[in-house]
Amino acid sequence: MSLPLKPLTIDSNSKQLDSKQKKFNANVLRALEHFDLVTEWADYIASLGKLLKALQSWSPQFQNVRYYVPSPYQVSRRLTSSLSPNLPAGVHQKTLEVYTFIFEKIGQDILASECNIWIPGILPLMTYASMSVKSHLIDLYDIYLVQLPSSTLKLLVRPMLASLLPGIDDESSEFQPLSIKLIESLQENLADDSLFWQTCFLVMISNKERRLGGLVWLTKKFPSMNSVPHLLSQKNKEPKNDSKADGEPLDAKALRNEALSLLLPETKILLTPDPGLLVRCLACCLDDGNDLLIQRGIWDLLLQRLHLDSPVLDALVSPADKQLLIMSCCRTTLAKDMSLNRRVWNWLVGPAVAAQANTNNSVSPTVQKNDRSNQSNSEYFSIHGLQSLKAGLNSMLELESQVTTAFSICSAVMDRWEIGSLVVPEMFIPLLVAAHKHQYNERIIKAANSFFDSVETNIIWGKLFQSIEKHEDLPLVEFVLANFNIASDEEIIVRHLPLILLAILSIDCQNPDCSPSSKDERYLLCRHLLEKTPERAFVPLESSEIRTNDEHNSEVLEKISKFYCRVSDPATSQNAEKSSNQTAPFDSHVLSLQIFSHAYKLLIQSLKHDTHVNSVVAIFVMIINKIPKAEDGMSAKAAKQEDNELADLLFERCLEVPEGFTDSVFGMVDVFSSYLCPKLPLMQSCKLLQHLLEALWSLLAEPKKQLRAIKSLQTLENCACSTYLEGALSHVFIKEKDISKCLKVLELLWNHLDPRTKILSRPLELMIDELFAEENPHYLNVSKWILSAVNSGTSNRLFYFLTDKVLQMDFLRRETLEEWDDLDMFTYRLRSLTSVLKTNNGVVIQNFASELTSISSLIMWGDADISTYKNLMIAILMKFLEIKNNNHAKSVRSALILLECILNGTERNFKEIVIVLLQMSSKYIAQGGLDSELIAVSLLNIVSKVLRLSHENGIKLDIFDDDTTHLKYVDYLVTSVATMESPLIVTSYMKLLSESMMYFETAMFRMILPLSASIVQCVRRLFMKEKEDGGYYQSVSLLLNGLEQLLEVSHGFLTAEEKDGYFATSGSKGDFLQAVVSNVFSSDTSGNDVKIQGERDVVLQSFREVISCCHDIWSWAHALSISTKDGYLANHTNHSSYKFKFTTKKILEKLFVLEPLEVMESLVLSLGGETLILIHVLDGNRPALTLPYFFLGVVYRQNRNSSIRFSISLSANSTSSARAGRLEASLSNKLDSESLMRFLISYASSLENAAIEDFYNDFLQFFKEISANYNLYENISKSVLNFVAIIAKKLNRSKFGEDKRTRRELSDTFMRYLPNALAENPFNYADPSTAFSDLQYVVKDIQDILNEEVGSDKFNNAVSVIVSQCVSPYFKAKNVAIPEYVLALAVEIAKVGSKVRNWRTLINDFYFDNKKFSLLADNKLWDQIIFQWSRYPDNKTKLMNDMLAVIGPKMTSITPALITFNSRNDSEIEAKCQNLLRIAHLLMISPSDFHMLYFQPLISCTCQFLLSAELTLKEKAWILLRAMLLKFEEQHFIEYWSMITYCLQTNLQEFCETLQIQGDIHSGAVFQACKTLDLLLALNLEGFSSTNEWLFVIDTINCIYKNYPFVALIDEIYECKEFESSKMDELELVDRSQLKVPILKGIHAIRSYTQLRVFFQNLSYAHYEYIYGLERLDLDDCENDLKVDIFT
Repeated sequence: MSLPLKPLTIDSNSKQLDSKQKKFNANVLRALEHFDLVTEWADYIASLGKLLKALQSWSPQFQNVRYYVPSPYQVSRRLTSSLSPNLPAGVHQKTLEVYTFIFEKIGQDILASECNIWIPGILPLMTYASMSVKSHLIDLYDIYLVQLPSSTLKLLVRPMLASLLPGIDDESSEFQPLSIKLIESLQENLADDSLFWQTCFLVMISNKERRLGGLVWLTKKFPSMNSVPHLLSQKNKEPKNDSKADGEPLDAKALRNEALSLLLPETKILLTPDPGLLVRCLACCLDDGNDLLIQRGIWDLLLQRLHLDSPVLDALVSPADKQLLIMSCCRTTLAKDMSLNRRVWNWLVGPAVAAQANTNNSVSPTVQKNDRSNQSNSEYFSIHGLQSLKAGLNSMLELESQVTTAFSICSAVMDRWEIGSLVVPEMFIPLLVAAHKHQYNERIIKAANSFFDSVETNIIWGKLFQSIEKHEDLPLVEFVLANFNIASDEEIIVRHLPLILLAILSIDCQNPDCSPSSKDERYLLCRHLLEKTPERAFVPLESSEIRTNDEHNSEVLEKISKFYCRVSDPATSQNAEKSSNQTAPFDSHVLSLQIFSHAYKLLIQSLKHDTHVNSVVAIFVMIINKIPKAEDGMSAKAAKQEDNELADLLFERCLEVPEGFTDSVFGMVDVFSSYLCPKLPLMQSCKLLQHLLEALWSLLAEPKKQLRAIKSLQTLENCACSTYLEGALSHVFIKEKDISKCLKVLELLWNHLDPRTKILSRPLELMIDELFAEENPHYLNVSKWILSAVNSGTSNRLFYFLTDKVLQMDFLRRETLEEWDDLDMFTYRLRSLTSVLKTNNGVVIQNFASELTSISSLIMWGDADISTYKNLMIAILMKFLEIKNNNHAKSVRSALILLECILNGTERNFKEIVIVLLQMSSKYIAQGGLDSELIAVSLLNIVSKVLRLSHENGIKLDIFDDDTTHLKYVDYLVTSVATMESPLIVTSYMKLLSESMMYFETAMFRMILPLSASIVQCVRRLFMKEKEDGGYYQSVSLLLNGLEQLLEVSHGFLTAEEKDGYFATSGSKGDFLQAVVSNVFSSDTSGNDVKIQGERDVVLQSFREVISCCHDIWSWAHALSISTKDGYLANHTNHSSYKFKFTTKKILEKLFVLEPLEVMESLVLSLGGETLILIHVLDGNRPALTLPYFFLGVVYRQNRNSSIRFSISLSANSTSSARAGRLEASLSNKLDSESLMRFLISYASSLENAAIEDFYNDFLQFFKEISANYNLYENISKSVLNFVAIIAKKLNRSKFGEDKRTRRELSDTFMRYLPNALAENPFNYADPSTAFSDLQYVVKDIQDILNEEVGSDKFNNAVSVIVSQCVSPYFKAKNVAIPEYVLALAVEIAKVGSKVRNWRTLINDFYFDNKKFSLLADNKLWDQIIFQWSRYPDNKTKLMNDMLAVIGPKMTSITPALITFNSRNDSEIEAKCQNLLRIAHLLMISPSDFHMLYFQPLISCTCQFLLSAELTLKEKAWILLRAMLLKFEEQHFIEYWSMITYCLQTNLQEFCETLQIQGDIHSGAVFQACKTLDLLLALNLEGFSSTNEWLFVIDTINCIYKNYPFVALIDEIYECKEFESSKMDELELVDRSQLKVPILKGIHAIRSYTQLRVFFQNLSYAHYEYIYGLERLDLDDCENDLKVDIFT
């Protein structure tokens, strides 16, 4: 029920006043007016004296007439202001005299009814009263305030208690006993101890400054909340009665009564109606933000009067409240204050243990022998605190921001083993899971590492084992291995990791049918565990005699499980020594054997089912390598039976799947080479080796698995039976029927095996044997391979292999032959060498003649030249031919054939060789006829031979005469390439093509386009196959090389024609008249030009086709090479990608030399993410090679008549006309200047700073050309400015940029160009977003462009141009929304525009334009613009002063006669309203306290408006007040709380009274007043909440039940009939179930005040819940809400 308030606006004196009373009223009003003239503290005393005299000027003459104070609200306001903390004690004394007189005269009953008027002003004084004032104040409290009736004290209890608590916080003060006595009197007169205590807790929760006084009171008066010993022992003696007779458990009420029965009777008043406030009070006082003295005091209170096992915490408070208190206690430990931590541990472990610890294990006589003494050290905590602490930690782990705190608390509790041993094992896994979830948060991982290092290893791995066993949480173990310090802990790596490994292997053996992905996870984890485990964790297998199958998987797991349950159990882990001596489930011998046998079982299983073979083998091999070998080496017999089973399985696997073999062969090779090979008999081992090689064979030929197969081969090369590997490999070569496959494998082995390897000797001989007869179908394949060896630079190795075998013949060291000399082998070696050299049309011979030898002994050769292999072989052959007794015709013939092959007439001893050869009468052998091995190759060679012969012998062929026939030949070339794939065919085709080119001559231009198109098509087709399957590099490379040759030749023809055409048509020395006549009557010149242009277009079109194709291939290869994959496949694809990149780059480089502009612009047109990288690759990071071409491209597109010359030049003999023709791009229609400029911007951004010097002169010419012909370049002007800005920025950061002349030239050109570049109307920009983005970049770097300081004249002029041309039109336009890109530019200008006059004026006009002010709400960028503008030196003081002048007192001026007073007033009010909002906006966009200088005038002005009659002004003033509350610190408001409170009280009471008399109400002003109160309560500012809150909301627990009377204005308003009427507007603003403080946040306008019903109904309750819930306010939300209000 609400108490009636004394009216504020309504005249309550209905009766007629007599003349004395009227005079009395007038005297008081006159005395009040004196307060308006106060200027210093002495004036206050005088004014107070006048007021006291006026109040004494009348007293009632009759008993039935009561004394009254006229205008009580105004009198109270003046008295309150006289108690300001800034005034001296004398003023306070005088004020208290006036209060004493008033209280004495009006009496207790009137004081009670008018408590809302008189009491608020006095309450704050106790906090800051001086010694002289305090005694008077205490008397005032004692005589009047605490003696008020109980009903009044119930609504005043919170503010009075809050005002008295500061009076008792100083123990040394002489006034402390008196103040305590006052509080005692207050409690006694209140006559409701429960309300008193609940209010006391509430004050301590919400008012931080009152907590010290509250602690003093609690220390003196707080009763013990622990169980009364004799009552507890009585209860324990009674028979257990946990449930009722019918078996139902006790209900909550019975449990509560039982708990209360164990407490002292006086404690019950503290716990009713709700013990939650007590818990929150203690929790708030334990927060870090409190003084250490308060924290210690509360801990002492807890230790003495509220133990952890108190019935209050066990039964009366809710589990959530108990959790809140325990978590607050644990957070205390984070401060690492020893005095606090000692108290925390003592409270958590209980008084018995604490006392024991404190007396150093001596028995304390004071420890009571109740049941607690029987509890073990940690049992007390586990019963009373553990669950709450666990629940609290788990709830913290749900929020990322609190995970580190949870780790810190768990680390802290380990300081006390009684607690840590219970908490850490329980929380270990949840903590790790949280760290895993947030593994990218460095702070969390750091905290987790620190925690992990301090936890006992048995607990760590015991809990991880249980996690694996129950949930198979393998990612968590992976996370631990990857992120925590494992390697340095000996116990972990030697004891625990092998056990975990064995457990996972056992689980896998038990569950062989789980999903492949989970198996992958298991095996990966096993490998990681083995990587971390050292060899010393294992012992040799041979030292154990236990068989591998003695124990079953389940028994192994059970043993490990029991061990970990034992060592990680808190009960057993309490004693560290005991824990460390826990016996392991297996000793090292058994553990090693168990791990080995489980891995062996897994290997057998995986081979049987052919699943995960490689993964299991990797684990098995790692285990084999980790387990030490026995010294006696007697290991073969121990596992002979199992080894045979494994060997049989490998045989079976090899034979089962000969084709399409799976990857498991790699694993089988590993297990054979690492384990099985030395254990098997030799025959069996060789047989298995052969089978494995056959299985590897198909993989060696598969592009994507080759490198992995090579690694397997290298593994076999290093194993025990490697000597038999060459034979096995040769066997596979012989068995393979497809020679191309053999060659592929040979090339692979040749390139990837060690050059010193001996296993390639036989396979290489087998391949060379195929060259002995050219008609052999395999001849071409092998010769192609030899050519590739020559091209790849490995021919020296091949020649060494061939000649070394010859050199090994013994007879070369003698002069005669013996019977045993093997001349047949010598003949074979010579034939081999001859057949190799004869291949590939002399290329091999040429290489053979230049490759240097690496021969060790030179003695036997004397002076002979053996520097090259050719010279060496000639020396050998001559030595052989000079042997006397040589009758072996075959060998002699072979030597002569070889000699014929290698002689070319350049030899030093050529004449001698000729004499010897003449003497030997040797003769030449002609070449054999071609008998086709591959039809296509044969056909191509026939055509090639025919063409070549005809050309050499001058035979004229018909196919080159007739055009139609000639085109048919081209058709043949075009269609031939359509289906090609094999490198063999491609090689021959390209050979034919290159030979054909010289016969085409000028007809080249007719066939270049179809031919290049068909070849490009073929390249693209093969490239698609390469992407899918791989293995097409050679074909693609050959085709691309052919294309390069084709384009180069055709371009050569074109260049020749351009020169000839130009010179033929320019009679430089002819007669002038003849030249004129010739030009008039002849059209040849123009006809010739047209013809050349047509031919040029054809060639350039072919160029574009090839460039596009190369760009696609290069981009794919580049993307592949930078992709990050694991494994052998990535190695192969990366290798391929590099080859492709190299080939395409080579071609593009060649084309770039021929047609730079065409290449560059084609690449720009196909712009991808890699194009920039590719262009950098082509120009070798030398932009001077490429940028001038782009400049030319831009110039030709915009200004065809330009005569500009750049640094790029053609050969000296080309003329300017021809040059122009060559440099003009053919892509003008497809690629516009803007796109080129965009590319230039990207390209320039990617350059190094130092690179600018290379092309700076070209750039300057380019920029000058644009500046001079600005009208032609209008469409690209913004991108040009951006480009210039980028160059200037890089120039400024380079050494070259230090030259002032260079910089000045750029600066001057820019200043000339800028106005012209921005001449276009910004509304007409084609792409305004990009244009403004360019300008934004320019403004950022304009200092670099101009080389001037910010604020210099030149700088300001440039910015001024941008403002006037680009920004101003948007800002001044009517009804046009300003786009974000314009504002983004404005933000940049705002940062540097403090001295730019037109910019300052523009913003000033915009800001003070009432119509445009609301636009500031549209975009947050406005905040930055206006804030920067407000900080300019000119504005810093002027801006706020000007606005204050407008809203301040009215200026005196002569009013024009024609303007009426009202209209002038209206416009003034409107101006004031707008400026109030502008000030509020300025405060909101500035940092806190930024406008501190204006705080006093602002607050005074605001309060003045809040008390004025102008409702519109009042509405805006509330908004300004809210802005000040949010943007000024609390301490600045201390002396103004009384004024703010008075404004709120006056406005709300006026509203209440207007409701009662049904007057007109301005909803807007009421709504803003409500929002201000709403915010004030949410901010919980101490000066307001402690002593003023009660005037507006019910500030005690009474807000829930409303059992007692109240004067809270909000609740008074809710009880008005207007809000009870059923006709009221039902539209309510907020859903009651969703109430959050502030309630009105998000609501910005109302239609009628009746919509505030829910607000008035719930504010008191919502505020109480907000305090009770210890919620935090989101200040950002409040600020955003206010910003919307400013513009609404």
